[in-house]
Amino acid sequence: SSGINAEWPLRPGAAEEIDPGYLEVQSLMSQILLGGSVLGLIATIGLILPASAIVTTRSAKVNICFSIALLLASLLFLLQDIFIKADNTGLIQLKSIGCAVYTMLQHYMWLVVFMWTMIEGFLMYLSLVQVFGSHISNYMLKFNLVAYGVPIVFPLAGYFAFTKKITVGGVEVVDHQYMAETMCFLKPGTINFYALFFGPLILAIIVNLVFFGLVLKVIRNSKNANLSDKEQLMRQMKAAVGVMVLLGTGWVLGVFMNIPAPGLQITLQYLFIVFNASQGIFVFVFYVLLNDGVKSFWLEKLGMNTAAPKSGGGASTATNVYANASTSKQEADHTYSNAAEFPAKKDDNANL
Repeated sequence: SSGINAEWPLRPGAAEEIDPGYLEVQSLMSQILLGGSVLGLIATIGLILPASAIVTTRSAKVNICFSIALLLASLLFLLQDIFIKADNTGLIQLKSIGCAVYTMLQHYMWLVVFMWTMIEGFLMYLSLVQVFGSHISNYMLKFNLVAYGVPIVFPLAGYFAFTKKITVGGVEVVDHQYMAETMCFLKPGTINFYALFFGPLILAIIVNLVFFGLVLKVIRNSKNANLSDKEQLMRQMKAAVGVMVLLGTGWVLGVFMNIPAPGLQITLQYLFIVFNASQGIFVFVFYVLLNDGVKSFWLEKLGMNTAAPKSGGGASTATNVYANASTSKQEADHTYSNAAEFPAKKDDNANL
C-alpha cells in the first residue's frame, strides 16, 4: 500500500522523508478519518433530502450539491490506495494514461468543491446585501454549470501544458511535470500545482471572506432586525464559514511543511491529515447535528417529538442552519432569513 498519507503532503518527496513508523500511523489515521468523512457525507445527504420543508430552501440545495462534490472527491482520494500502488503493482499503473485520467479527475473534483464554497458565499451575499433587484432564473442549473464547467479548464491545461516528450540518451521519454512520481495526483511543489490547484483554493477563501465580511456588516447595521433573525443568520454564516475554513485550512497547512524543522513537520503532517480527512465529518456536524430543523424532522418522523420548533424561537433559530422548517413557504423558500426584513424571495419565480 502506498498509504493515503503519502498523497496528502504538498511538497516533493514528503512521503519518503517520513519515518516508516509515522507513515504507518498517518496512513491508518487518514483511512479512518476519510472513511468517517464519506459516511458523514452520505448521512448528511440522506438525512436532509427527505426533509421536504428544509430541502426546498436554496441554502440546503447548495449545501447538498457541495456535499455531493466533496463526497466524490473524497471517494476518489480514498479509492486511490486500492487502485494505485507506490511500487507500481496496482490496477492503475503510475504515469500511465489511466493515471493521468485519475489525476485529472481528482484535480477537477477538488476544484468543483472549491467552486461550491464560493457559490454559497455569493448566494448569501445576494440574499442579504443585494436583495433588491436581484434575479437569477433557473439558478440551480446555472450554479451547477458554473461549478462543474469552470474547473474543467484547469486539469486539461495542467496535463497538456506540463506533459511533454524529451530525449534522454537518444531515447524519447515522457516528462510528467503534471503528475507526481508515486501517486496519481498533482505533482507537489511545482508551478502547475500552485497555479492550477493551490491558487484557486486561496482565491475561493479570499472571495468568501469578502462575501462574509459584507454580510456581517449588513447584519451589524440592521437596526430593525429582531434578535432571532440575527441569531439565525449568524448560525448560518458560522456553518458556511466553518466548512469553508475547514476545507481550506488543511491545504494551506501543507505549504508550511517546507519549513526545515523535523519536529514541526511531523506536527503539521498530523494537523494536515486531521483537517483534510475530516471534512465530511464536520459537514455532518454543521448541517445535521447543529441543525434543529433536520433533527426535529427526524425526531417527529420517528415518533420521538410531536412538535416542531416554533418559528422565531430564540433557542431554536439560533441552532438552525437552514430556514426553520415550520416557517411559511415564502420564508422557507428564501435562502437566508433577512436581518433587515427585506421581502423574502420565492423559489417558484427564482428571485434571489
